[in-house]
Amino acid sequence: MRRYIAYTTLLLALVCGLAYAGRPIGKISPRDTKVRKVDNELVVKSTLSLDSLHLGANNQIYVTPIIESPSGQSEVLPSVLVNGRNMHYAYERGSMRRDNVPDYKIGYEVRRHNGKPQSLDYKASVPAQSWMLDPSASIRFVVDTCGCGHAYGSSAGTPEPLGLNPAPRMRLTYITPAVTEQPVAIHEGQAQVQYEVDRTELHAEPYVCRNGRRIDNRAQLAVIEDSVRYALSDPNVEIARINICGYASPESPYMHNEELASGRSRSLSEYIGKCFQLPADKSTYTSVPENWADFRKMVTDATDITEAQRRDLLELIDRPAYGASDYDAKERELKTSPKFAALYRSKILPDWFPKLRCTKFEIRTRLKPTSDQKLAELIETHPQMLSLNQMFRVARLYPEGSAEFNHVIAIARKYYPDDTVANLNAAVAALKAGELKTACEYLSKAGDSPEAENARGVLAAAEGNFEQAIKYFDAAGNLPEALKNKALLEE
Repeated sequence: MRRYIAYTTLLLALVCGLAYAGRPIGKISPRDTKVRKVDNELVVKSTLSLDSLHLGANNQIYVTPIIESPSGQSEVLPSVLVNGRNMHYAYERGSMRRDNVPDYKIGYEVRRHNGKPQSLDYKASVPAQSWMLDPSASIRFVVDTCGCGHAYGSSAGTPEPLGLNPAPRMRLTYITPAVTEQPVAIHEGQAQVQYEVDRTELHAEPYVCRNGRRIDNRAQLAVIEDSVRYALSDPNVEIARINICGYASPESPYMHNEELASGRSRSLSEYIGKCFQLPADKSTYTSVPENWADFRKMVTDATDITEAQRRDLLELIDRPAYGASDYDAKERELKTSPKFAALYRSKILPDWFPKLRCTKFEIRTRLKPTSDQKLAELIETHPQMLSLNQMFRVARLYPEGSAEFNHVIAIARKYYPDDTVANLNAAVAALKAGELKTACEYLSKAGDSPEAENARGVLAAAEGNFEQAIKYFDAAGNLPEALKNKALLEE
């Protein structure tokens, strides 16, 4: 048994030695390859240059064009058999052995004349199939140096695009987003700024009222001032607006409370504006004459009242009010109704109402005016502070289609996910990168602008749906890119 294995191994070695003897030198170079769709046939033409190839008399090479798509479909075309002198004569006599050789369909056979310029004009056709319209479909020339599929020098060939689909040559256009107001960051807070009874003047320093009550607002004013300073701690931002909203409690007539709340809000707004040297339009104020909303929350959260008291209070608070008299009627009922009078005197008036007299503030900040180069830095650290127009200006700092350009376009869509322009520009970038599924997703939210319809046409063409593509190009009207894209299809 061991002797049999040894003989077999020796025999295989001799066969392989003969197969590799006189190995081919040089290569076969396809050039001027053209693929055309003629009626229902796909016609392939190419020139195979043999100039650099030196082929032994007993050698042969198979060259096989293969058409392929990224999704796995393929079509094998007839092969070219290049023979050395002896193999050529054997082929002509029909005596060339084909044991253990793949079953190639030979379209051309040629003898190589070593040392001489030599080329072969190749032409073949196969039935056209829809997958061949894929823009990524390609053709390559597989070279097999002995017909056994694994010999020294075998080459899979370099894929070349078929070019049957004009979609890669179609034109797409981005839209420059409109200039809009800067996005703002909102900082909110609340302070219990105190005022003298029936007065609207703000006392920033400790003050003794006419009734002997001492007011000290320094700590509460510091809450607002510190919030403003914190909002401005980033040197890249500025104040867009500070709004002060003053709240009064429900006691006293509604019209009087309205006057107090408005006056107190105005005095505090003017104080903050002066502290930070803000223009009048950047320090604004509003007021709520009676703070029923926070009163309701207090009642809901209270743990030291009965459920019956909670139910009765909420029913009173939620009763519709259509004017000042309705609110005054509610307050009067709180004071006089047997259901509320005792609770009003013991808890509501002394404990809850003072907390309703508060000031809520909203600080809005935005990026300072700056250069596009600076925006390119800020888009990585403060993307939420850039407008869509600013993001597109940053993208334009880079070549279209570059990794940097597409990165910025992706950020724009992330922070403006429902904006039609952001989605269109992201779809265009995806189409140019060959990401058809992603482009389809973005185009569903890109609106119906001519640029969006044109992009849908390019997508339809890339998918091989030329009739639908023409409809989209027509819907784009006189957009130059759409007219040229349609002309490519009509060719």
